[in-house]
Amino acid sequence: MMNRIPEPVHPQSSVEISAYYYPGTERMSEWNQIEQTLPEIKPLLGWYDESNPEVIDWQIKWAVEHGISSFCVDWYWNRGIQRLDHWVKNFYKAKFRNHLKWYIMWANHNEVGAHFAADQIRVTRFWIDNYFRTPEYYTIDGHPVVVIWSLTNLDRDFCAEAAKCGEKLPEGEGVKRALALSNLEMRKAGLPEIHFICMYQGGDYKPEQLEAARNAGFKEMVNYNMVSQTWNYMQKTLQMETLPRSMDFDHFLPASVAWWDSAASVAGDFTIIPTVGTGWDDRMRSFDNGRVFENRTAEKFKKLCLACKDFCEKHGRKRIMISPLNEWQEGSYIEPNQKFGFAMYNVLRDVFCTAPAEGFPPDLRPEDVGCGPYDYPPMEYSRQTEWNFSTDTQCWYRQPFGTAYLQIVDNALHFFRSGGNHAALRLRHQGFAAGKFSKFKVMMRVTPPARTDPQLNEAQQVRLYFGTTDRPLFSKEMFICREGAVAVPAISDGEWHEYTLDLAANPLWKGCVNELWFDPPQLHSTHIDIRRMQLLP
Repeated sequence: MMNRIPEPVHPQSSVEISAYYYPGTERMSEWNQIEQTLPEIKPLLGWYDESNPEVIDWQIKWAVEHGISSFCVDWYWNRGIQRLDHWVKNFYKAKFRNHLKWYIMWANHNEVGAHFAADQIRVTRFWIDNYFRTPEYYTIDGHPVVVIWSLTNLDRDFCAEAAKCGEKLPEGEGVKRALALSNLEMRKAGLPEIHFICMYQGGDYKPEQLEAARNAGFKEMVNYNMVSQTWNYMQKTLQMETLPRSMDFDHFLPASVAWWDSAASVAGDFTIIPTVGTGWDDRMRSFDNGRVFENRTAEKFKKLCLACKDFCEKHGRKRIMISPLNEWQEGSYIEPNQKFGFAMYNVLRDVFCTAPAEGFPPDLRPEDVGCGPYDYPPMEYSRQTEWNFSTDTQCWYRQPFGTAYLQIVDNALHFFRSGGNHAALRLRHQGFAAGKFSKFKVMMRVTPPARTDPQLNEAQQVRLYFGTTDRPLFSKEMFICREGAVAVPAISDGEWHEYTLDLAANPLWKGCVNELWFDPPQLHSTHIDIRRMQLLP
């Protein structure tokens, strides 16, 4: 089908605007959790298929017409295993890809030991072979840009690798070695060295942290979001010992200004890119463990952007970061949606861009030019009461936080548990009578990153949550009904074990069951394999 999307029009901007892009909706199950909780924030592109090149064309058009010139894309690599790379692959199939630059934010929040010299060489060669030579890849003064989420993880693992060889590296020398290896590969390939940017982690800016980043080979520093900084500011200025679950977006403005000013005062000639946060509401994935900045409006976001513009003019800054565009399940989004329309994008354009004589181009939607819809097919609801994972995931989907690499390996459902206190898997069911079943049996293997003696504690349990038509798993106020669950102790030793959970022992096990959440041991950096699950009379 011919692409009927009009060519993007580039306005002139007073600063270079980049934005974090999170490619987190690889299938309808990720959207479904938003549809269940906050359907009013549905994107104007619908529950869109993020791997559709025409969807990406709309994303490019809308971004560049509102002043955004590059996306800093969350990018995952764990010892050669990639995930959530569907957007980047299909960006290179988009018609308008020459209008927008992109670059890597290596989300290397991997387990201990995941970074080592051979892998650093391997990942750099992957970047060279697949990205750095393409004209769409973002550069600064000719140097390809890579943002690193955690310099600490790189440093930790490279220092440990050196120690195994009898070499003791001082703190900071491990990450320095990692970046040097990458740049050696760049020189071998005849390319300019990488412009590495460090992601700041923690509270106040400290000169020693900036100096450590500079010494390691980083050229600049940036934040991912202003949420932690806003919480930190609130605790200091309002003298809060604990933060409330609900706060006002008004706090973002003074906290951001204080953060930018603090960064400017300690950074010297080491650039810290100003970050404009887009909010926070992670109840869609964390439910009653989530926090929300309420009363976010376009008017308040405009005040924040105007303050950032003033800061840039005062300090001679030419680049800013919007953080982020589309972390939908964290409530950090400004991509056009049903709640705000184009209002947030228009704030960026109106604050930072100069209107041409004929005015800014209209905010077209797909239906205006006969395009779309781009929605995924509806999420599949299970009819089964027994699941054998020989060919597919059998309608079990990963929860959007703490579960990764969901796939079928050796006739088992395999995934990686990156941590958190969230159930790992969820299943929507067409409905079955609870009275027909009294037990839930699962054959499972739990492999922690290091062999340890089994411990029987809350983290070392296998748990099944259930919801019914009369008593959903979570309320409209997004409180999980934790009473609707059964659990037994689990063993994390890398061996197969069968567990039987007594459903009938829970008095809430009645009515029509329409949703299940499965939660293996909540251990960080753990591999889980499930051979079968079944409901038994």
